[in-house]
Amino acid sequence: MRTCGPKTCVVIVALTVMGSLTACGAGGVDEVPATASFEPVSSHTADLNWEKSWDSAFTRAKTEGKPVLVSFEAEWCVWCKKLESTTYRDNTVRSLIADSLVPLTLDVDNAGRELSDEHGVESLPTVLVFSPDGVERGRINGYLPPGQFVEAMRGILTQG
Repeated sequence: MRTCGPKTCVVIVALTVMGSLTACGAGGVDEVPATASFEPVSSHTADLNWEKSWDSAFTRAKTEGKPVLVSFEAEWCVWCKKLESTTYRDNTVRSLIADSLVPLTLDVDNAGRELSDEHGVESLPTVLVFSPDGVERGRINGYLPPGQFVEAMRGILTQG
């Protein structure tokens, strides 16, 4: 039986891992420790008052005069859980969302399936921001840690 040499095996493993991360939308951003434990995606912090339906989010957005943040996720998505356990739990991120946005979470395997197709969601997690009248203002493809998320979101919000 023939085995690969150490350098060849390392390259094969690295390419396999990178391909898996890219397919999940991670794009090589940050690394999830093997021992990390995550809560289910559906456990978004209650103080942010996450909407569960498109219609209720946009009704609220029109009433409050705020854009809608739509977080497309799935229970099986490791990077979605990382977004939940780090980024959405960060105090600066939570303040920004609470003050400036109406948050909506949609599971692409359930209620969000058709909407994710309609809005060109190709990887998870994907965060889209819409004006209260439904015009897309920007998107974040993949996981971002809190500081980068805030920076990207502020850029989207200042665009108009």
